[in-house]
Amino acid sequence: MRIALYNLTTTTKFGGVESFVWDLARELAGRGHAVSIIGGVGSRREAAPGVRVLTFPFISRRFWQAIPPLRRAYAEAKLLERLTLAVPALAHLARGGYDIIHIQKPYDLAPALLARRLGGAKVVLGCHGEDFYRGDTLLARHVDASVSCSHFNAATIEAHYGFRPQVVFNGIDTSLFRPLEPAERRNRPAQLLFVGRLQPWKGVETAIRALALIPDAELLIAGAGEDRVRLEGIVAELKLEQRVRFLGGLERQTLPQLYSRCDLLLATSHASETFGIGPVEAQACGLPVVASNFGGFPEVIDAGRTGLLVPPRDPQALAEAVTRLLADPARRAAMAAAAPTWAAQFAWPAVTDRIEAVYRSL
Repeated sequence: MRIALYNLTTTTKFGGVESFVWDLARELAGRGHAVSIIGGVGSRREAAPGVRVLTFPFISRRFWQAIPPLRRAYAEAKLLERLTLAVPALAHLARGGYDIIHIQKPYDLAPALLARRLGGAKVVLGCHGEDFYRGDTLLARHVDASVSCSHFNAATIEAHYGFRPQVVFNGIDTSLFRPLEPAERRNRPAQLLFVGRLQPWKGVETAIRALALIPDAELLIAGAGEDRVRLEGIVAELKLEQRVRFLGGLERQTLPQLYSRCDLLLATSHASETFGIGPVEAQACGLPVVASNFGGFPEVIDAGRTGLLVPPRDPQALAEAVTRLLADPARRAAMAAAAPTWAAQFAWPAVTDRIEAVYRSL
């Protein structure tokens, strides 16, 4: 099949959806499909063999948000950004001879459906969040198929659009994310780890406030984002400067080593978390997880066996769960042993089988 994976940000930034597109492209190309990634002009990763990358200019959402009526219209600014990409990309999308156009955001419904009318490709809507906007329900009903990254997200999509997508969990590279020889851990505090973008809804504040209630532990924060300055202020307010380390944004290739030297991963989101790629990668490396009982986290953590779930935005509950596990090395070791087997269901070959089955059904 000739497959277009169309998503502006795949070629302009790093993130969960972006990694999903790159990895899916690699897997599909390895199965003999002709795969093109179509995105915006910007810095991008090295493409896998057999994957063609095409980039087109666009007008950033920051330009649109500088216009006073759009300053707080986040969805509309993102929609305009996507539509400006569609103008130069549409001719190729329609005439590229594609069998499948797989989009990752509802913002791209209009150009994908127009390309289908002009070129005949089937349109697959990938659902990773709640990127809704006025008028999207009129477009979404015309897609040929839809897939969602979790049952939690599928229920949200069904409530909004009136149809339920097929659930196909996001995938991980188990050749990269696998157990490594544990790093030397003598004579150091327990190390807690957060991995993700520094956005308010990721709940890093909860992790920092929980740390103040956990003796003899450090918190490593791997990620970059707009919330860092505020979080650094909270660290200073709680006098935790010697126990919290901001590592900045890290390449994926460095994460397995980081997981191998830590004791627990903290996943603290309280909004917009439809899957949870970080907890899956950590478990694949044999690192137990303590996570918010929210969104997609309950689907990617085997509660009680590979980690624990706690109420979101509750530093006390998070601190108590972490303290219990830190005080019970045998239980942590059992969780670490069970985690890679549990995470194997998210390996890319299995995920690609499911995606490929959706394509073939069209």
